[in-house]
Amino acid sequence: QGHANIDLQGENYTTASFDTKGLPLGPLIALYKPVPEQFKGVLELHATAKGPLKNKDAMEAHVTIPTFSAAYQQLEIANAGPIKADYVNSVVTIAPSELRGTGTSLKFNGEVPLKGSVPPRMTVTGSVNLELLRIVSPDLQSAGQVGLDLHAVRAAEGIGVEGQVKLQNASLSTASSPLGVQNANGMFNIQNNEVRIGELTAQIGGGNLTATGGLTYKPQLRFNLALKAEGVRLRYPEGMRTVLISDLTVNGNADESTVTGRVLIDNVSFTQDFDLGDFIGQFTGTSSPPSGVGMTQNMRLNITVQTTSNVNLVSSTVSLQGQANLRVIGTAANPVIVGRADLTGGEIFLMNKRYQLVRGILNFNNPNETQPVVNVVVTTSVNQYNLNLTFIGPMDRLRTSYTSDPPLPPVDIINLLARGQTTEEAAPANLNANSILAQGLASQVSGRIQKLAGLSALQIDPTIGGNGSDPTARIAIQQRVTKNFIFTFSTDVTDPESQVIQGEYQFNNRWSMTAARTQYGGYAVDAKYHKTF
Repeated sequence: QGHANIDLQGENYTTASFDTKGLPLGPLIALYKPVPEQFKGVLELHATAKGPLKNKDAMEAHVTIPTFSAAYQQLEIANAGPIKADYVNSVVTIAPSELRGTGTSLKFNGEVPLKGSVPPRMTVTGSVNLELLRIVSPDLQSAGQVGLDLHAVRAAEGIGVEGQVKLQNASLSTASSPLGVQNANGMFNIQNNEVRIGELTAQIGGGNLTATGGLTYKPQLRFNLALKAEGVRLRYPEGMRTVLISDLTVNGNADESTVTGRVLIDNVSFTQDFDLGDFIGQFTGTSSPPSGVGMTQNMRLNITVQTTSNVNLVSSTVSLQGQANLRVIGTAANPVIVGRADLTGGEIFLMNKRYQLVRGILNFNNPNETQPVVNVVVTTSVNQYNLNLTFIGPMDRLRTSYTSDPPLPPVDIINLLARGQTTEEAAPANLNANSILAQGLASQVSGRIQKLAGLSALQIDPTIGGNGSDPTARIAIQQRVTKNFIFTFSTDVTDPESQVIQGEYQFNNRWSMTAARTQYGGYAVDAKYHKTF
């Protein structure tokens, strides 16, 4: 309810009042952001004003808030008593008031002269539970306390703030953010429009973070921060988890800033849901770069990224060894990787076949987007043929060349890789419509089971046997048990006695040993030595 009388002559003497009773806060907040269903909030406000509008120094106003409360699930905050503010003789006076809530007690009062040289007297003290942030942002995971001891002071630009802000075991994270902050403890000293970090330690991504420096917020936002991290786990790119040691500096303002420093990759691993196809798809240009707003668009990056030693990446379908010397450039909104990574060895399970990496080079030369240009050679064996595949070019425009020993034309090599037979052996006369349909269905079923069970390779072939010619149904399973040990099981479902069981252990890049029980019931042990000429 609102009411006002305004004299249209003279100094426009005015009397006005505004009153609410039990006003729900949910619809008001919904004008700016979505409100969770369980949110409850009520506001009651009474305000009066009187005096000449043309002489604001002679005006006076009074505001009283008898009721203010907000709650979400078990979290709540409300005023402990009426909150009163008065404006008389160009002085704003706030009576002693308190907000209480879940783990929270915040007291404030004081006087702020809007004219003259009299210093303001305004204090805000108490402790706030960070869980209360979930009342307005339910997706935010927060915990810990923020201690406040702030005072208003007279500054050249107007009213300033001095005091301290203390973090106690503060934690903040969201489901969409790659990193979350846990157990942050530190002191922020505020004076002369500047916030200085007295000491700040936190856990981020399972590692430790320390920060020093500060920022100036008037007349323009400027910051100078130094960040040191150790043992931080970062899930980037998607499908990989990287353990980092970093030493970074952040300088600049909201319109122009830089992040410089060095990051050492201590360890790299694949996540449990790693998928080689999805991982490669990130670099094919099919997905648009993330759009940033505000400071992230103006924050330039120049970060050196190196591996501390020869790293090993192992999943059920990929095993790689190598080292990298990279740089992250671009902006915080759209970071770009440039540099080079060398792959010195490893294996890849692709289309139910095991390929050994002979050599690999990944060059990131495009300064506008992360676009690896590969030069990779892999080898595999099918029947009595040793096949080599060379991949050259960017991910979305790869050129592939094929060689074999004994020599075969490329079309035969492709048939061997796809169907386990040469072109002559895979003549259409050997396949009918039913067998082709059975192969397609079996391929889809095996692929789904392979992902669900986390197998390195699962092949269900209803048309060919172990020798590649006799039509019979076979199942073959390969599983990487550890980084160096691979287990293989193959059986003919029409002949339970026809089973092949094999275990292969790779001691290093050159030596490996295989123990097998053949389909004829015999046993064999082989040692292999690999040398490149």
